Amino acid sequence: MKKFILQILFFSIPFAAYCLLIVVIDPYNYLDREGAFSTRTKKQVVSDIEPHLFKMLAFENDPKPNWIIGDSRSNGLYYVTEEKRWANLAYGGASLKEMIQSFWWANSIQQPDTVLMGINLSLYNKYNKRFWVEETISRKSNFFSYSFNNYTFNGAIALLSHDNDQKTVLSEEDNPDAKDYYWQKKLEGVGKFHSNMAYPTEYYQQLEEITDFCRKRGIKLIFWIPPLHIDYQRLVEEYPVEKLNKRFLADLRSLGDVFDFNYASPLTRDKDNFRDPVHFTEEVAKIIFREIRSYSPKNAVIYKFSSTDRNLL
Repeated sequence: MKKFILQILFFSIPFAAYCLLIVVIDPYNYLDREGAFSTRTKKQVVSDIEPHLFKMLAFENDPKPNWIIGDSRSNGLYYVTEEKRWANLAYGGASLKEMIQSFWWANSIQQPDTVLMGINLSLYNKYNKRFWVEETISRKSNFFSYSFNNYTFNGAIALLSHDNDQKTVLSEEDNPDAKDYYWQKKLEGVGKFHSNMAYPTEYYQQLEEITDFCRKRGIKLIFWIPPLHIDYQRLVEEYPVEKLNKRFLADLRSLGDVFDFNYASPLTRDKDNFRDPVHFTEEVAKIIFREIRSYSPKNAVIYKFSSTDRNLL
């Protein structure tokens, strides 16, 4: 019996050592403390490894009254806001399902004042069902599941090997010399998002629930449609999505105020306004955020909420 206990203790040493390492490093701030690395360094190193985990724990540790929810376009918009007042619940490649889940999860922690939700037509598709938010909620449910998943392990290793003196390297898309190449790659991917689309009845009903919740509690809910470069817009038009696009816009108008930046305009015709056909520059992000905040758009069409819009189709 004594030998058995000693064997258990022996084999538990690596387990205990690893747990201690995670406590000290805490790559995603699960314990709401910086530990061996500053939050700034963690954000720089691990936020790209698992952005859902990093952003959701950041919100849990420091809830904000205003939320930006969406995909990478909304993520780009967040960085021109007053970050002390706005929460970033936008994730690259996010699905509408994840956006809806993010709203209800965040509301379970703190009710918002304003919610700014970015949705393009490509997200308004019943077949778009990515569920990383759901998985992340499970990963952070307790210290054991937080510690023993690949993202936390990889984050810890990345921090341990991080060089504070490393130079900032442009991503491939941001490299001016490679812009034309990656521009074309994005255009070649239009079919991936628009060749197989169907009306998302379930998602619309879930958005209606969010709308009703916000109206009853005085929460300002705003939808915005991010701009795509005219090159991308023209390729989308080659797919049979016109009817769905009209219904998409009508649905949003029946849910809340809508700022539509995605149409042929000086903004969307200028290639310099985009890093690639679907991602605008920081300067454009500033313009978009300013126009939404002031409710005086010059580069968007604004649709004020109307519950009768959907009946007009």
